[in-house]
Amino acid sequence: MNRAADPSTISSFLNQAKHLICCGRYRFVNRSKNLQALSQYGLTVADVKEEIQSLVADDYFKGPKHDFDRNQSGDIWEFKKDIDGNPFYIKIKIQNLNGTDILKCLSFHGDEFDLRRSL
Repeated sequence: MNRAADPSTISSFLNQAKHLICCGRYRFVNRSKNLQALSQYGLTVADVKEEIQSLVADDYFKGPKHDFDRNQSGDIWEFKKDIDGNPFYIKIKIQNLNGTDILKCLSFHGDEFDLRRSL
């Protein structure tokens, strides 16, 4: 189920996500698409953390929605953000692992569906 969120709910989620990064409870998923984007745009995993830290409610795209993988707890949130003039798609979730919340970055790559490219 895909649910649209109001600005205060988005801000609350982002505050929690940013807190988890500050506490070192963060995991970047090393999918090939994510790693290719980092290489293509000259970014590091540390840069990804900084970009997530700078997300605001206006960057919200979709969510929260349930993860298709039933073995993974937590709802998925999607954001779109310009990074150095390039549109990026960011998909994150807060997941509880063994009683501890962590922020998991599932996707961080160029936005393949950026409407500006088709104008």
